[in-house]
Amino acid sequence: MTTLGQSLDSRHNSVNAIRLFFATSILFLHALPLGGYMDMPTFIFSDTIGTYMLAGFFAISGYMITASRLSSRSLGDYMWRRVLRIYPAWIASLVLVGFVLGPLSRRIEGKPGYEWSSGLSYVTDNFFFVLKQFDVVGTLDNVPVPEVWNFSAWTLFYEFTLWIGMGLLVTVVARRYLHWGMYLGLAVFTAIKVADKLMLSQSVQTFAATDKAARERAYEHASSFEKLLTIVEPLARLGIFFMAGAILYIHKDKIRMSPVVAAACAVICTVLALDGIGWFHVIGALPWAYLVMYLGCSKRLAGVNFPDDYSYGMYIYAFPVTQIAATIALDHPMPAVVFLPLCLLMTAPLAWLSWHYLEKPAMTLKRLTKGREKPIIGAS
Repeated sequence: MTTLGQSLDSRHNSVNAIRLFFATSILFLHALPLGGYMDMPTFIFSDTIGTYMLAGFFAISGYMITASRLSSRSLGDYMWRRVLRIYPAWIASLVLVGFVLGPLSRRIEGKPGYEWSSGLSYVTDNFFFVLKQFDVVGTLDNVPVPEVWNFSAWTLFYEFTLWIGMGLLVTVVARRYLHWGMYLGLAVFTAIKVADKLMLSQSVQTFAATDKAARERAYEHASSFEKLLTIVEPLARLGIFFMAGAILYIHKDKIRMSPVVAAACAVICTVLALDGIGWFHVIGALPWAYLVMYLGCSKRLAGVNFPDDYSYGMYIYAFPVTQIAATIALDHPMPAVVFLPLCLLMTAPLAWLSWHYLEKPAMTLKRLTKGREKPIIGAS
């Protein structure tokens, strides 16, 4: 029985394929409410299906980012590489909405004029990953989910925060004690989620509301403790899975990859996620991370989304592109079996262009810090 470190070939694995699957799944799941067909499905589970895909994203990220930090020669080298990976496409997505899709949506609806100042403020206000401005004045007024251009992007602030946290942790903690820092991080995030779970989960209800007025009303009626949870719960919700992935990396040479253990993890995660139980996002991180990385060790899908990596582009551009599709559907109604593939066909070219002409060229600038980072998983 091989270990995780032995099983996960840095060039021949299915991790990038899994990430693309997660990104594409989230695209389809968001398209259902954005097109006005149905709310994001939960099926037999307590949370929407997309939240489990997102948890998988962060488990992989925790593994990869820990590997990146430990193989970088300095904190500055590491942060430079992380900025290069996430920022170019983020800025492009802001510009795309503010100066292309915003005015295009007005044109599609046959409305004259465009608030270019609002388009500019959409770029500047959201520049540092904090979504201060969800809409552009005069756009997305009539679509099923109005006045929200890219709600998917709420995760980026927390992802970047976790990246910074991992960079600092490795910098200040001796390597032989590093695992204790990760255990502590997982414990703190779990404690926050336990408190949130037992305190009516007000923070989740507040944060998940895409309607601005609903968010404001929920926050206004929340207690001081619930308001505090509103601030820290999203970081804990994602950080649990990030730290689980990081712990797997730290112990990659000791953790055995077993199909029996993977199957057991699948059962545990399914049970925890069931409606009426709903503890997956509280204590399901380690088994979920193990299952995701076990699947990632397979070489069967090694050629999917590798050596190129379109998953980030699929994730970051999907929501605004789907809103454009929803705008088109206002005058040209279509069934979901047409709308969902249309959203994918409209997003995929942007992800392709973004990778080949923006993200990949930006990553060549890594050499400026002359670090010694080697490929860990896939192209990132």
